[in-house]
Amino acid sequence: MNYGIIVSEFNEEVVEGLLAECLKGFEEQGITPVVFKVPGAVEIPLAAQVFIAEKKLDAVVTLGCVVKGDTDHYDAVCQMCYQGIMDVMLKTGVPIVFEVLMVDDEKKALERFSKGYEAAFVATKMASLLRSDRK
Repeated sequence: MNYGIIVSEFNEEVVEGLLAECLKGFEEQGITPVVFKVPGAVEIPLAAQVFIAEKKLDAVVTLGCVVKGDTDHYDAVCQMCYQGIMDVMLKTGVPIVFEVLMVDDEKKALERFSKGYEAAFVATKMASLLRSDRK
């Protein structure tokens, strides 16, 4: 099976922590996923769609962090990201584990690195469930 991780480069300290934990989770399962980095959370859905098709991925983990600011930009970015990911997942039939943290402040995000670790196991479980149902 082939797995991918799509990582937003924005809020680097947070996403690098999530990525390290996610890679650890995959490594414990004997899996080396392909990692794709994109500029921000808005770019994640398109990257997921392209890489699923090009790399024939069985599941994808998406990692990112959007921190609420004083403008409506936060709401727009969050909506574009989660709706885009859902659309790609339903269009492709490939599980996409959503770990794009959407938080009020960076401190809350820094406390959630374990979500990356957990995402690796969710990805393999979903890929396995869907693959066994197709046989």
